Amino acid sequence: MSMSGDDIVISGMSGRFPLSDSVDEFARNLFAGVDLITESDSRWPKDFCDISSRMARIESYDRFDANFFGLTTEVAEDMDPQSRMLLEVAFEAIMDSGMNPQLLSNSNTGVYIGNGVYKFTDGYNDYPHDGHLTQCTNGSNKQIVNIQCFLSENISYYMNLKGPSIVVDTACSSSLSALNIAINDLLLGKTDRAIVGGTHMLFNPIFSQYFQYMGIYSPRGVSAVLDESADGYVKGDAVCCLFIQRANDARRVYGRVVSARMGMDGYKTSGKLFPSSEAQEALMIETYKCENIDPLKLTYFEAHATGTK
Repeated sequence: MSMSGDDIVISGMSGRFPLSDSVDEFARNLFAGVDLITESDSRWPKDFCDISSRMARIESYDRFDANFFGLTTEVAEDMDPQSRMLLEVAFEAIMDSGMNPQLLSNSNTGVYIGNGVYKFTDGYNDYPHDGHLTQCTNGSNKQIVNIQCFLSENISYYMNLKGPSIVVDTACSSSLSALNIAINDLLLGKTDRAIVGGTHMLFNPIFSQYFQYMGIYSPRGVSAVLDESADGYVKGDAVCCLFIQRANDARRVYGRVVSARMGMDGYKTSGKLFPSSEAQEALMIETYKCENIDPLKLTYFEAHATGTK
């Protein structure tokens, strides 16, 4: 397909992944066949409540240069590690595009972050105590800096970006939904460029216990996607950002975003946790037809393949 100057392109990217502190290191590990699902007691004890110890973890989440972003050490320590890393990877994604992030100050740049909510519970008190002003102050500060909206708004605030700043939660599709909204704003001329990110980290074992009991997590800690032995999936960490621009402004082009659509399966008798293949097929057909894409010419396809029954 020929590309015009107004086409939307991905010009920068950065991320933190299991055992991988950059996109390049993540790619090298994947191409080398490295098993990034490991056993560790860095989040909770091994075999805690019979939860599988195997998980794909970012182990470097405790590293952060607070002074670089004008944060005090005390504020940084109260922040969800995902917020800290999103600041880093957003900055790096802009640099990867060949732009100086400081030149975006006061610009119409949007920030769109996908995140499925898991409360960052470390350090919270279960119950307040009357008359404990210090505890109330400290607790309020910690609650405020970890409100979900700040996953995007911290980036906008510390980089002085004036475009929309949005956190999107559509469960497993959150980051792709964020991308869809960002693309629409660019196509409508509401923004000049966008930072699009996705983040997922698990710090509370209760979710793993629930999901393993429900048959969503693999008790073996193995994601046997599309295999007869599939018995659930394995949780994995990721914090990553893309920098999106119009082609005539971009210094680097990783790829062109040709079409993006969202949909919902609606009511179905099998329940809301089971996707409707008919609804998904209809959305795919609509997406291809809008840009005259022949699906038979696709050479790579990434699916949400959970490994569940």
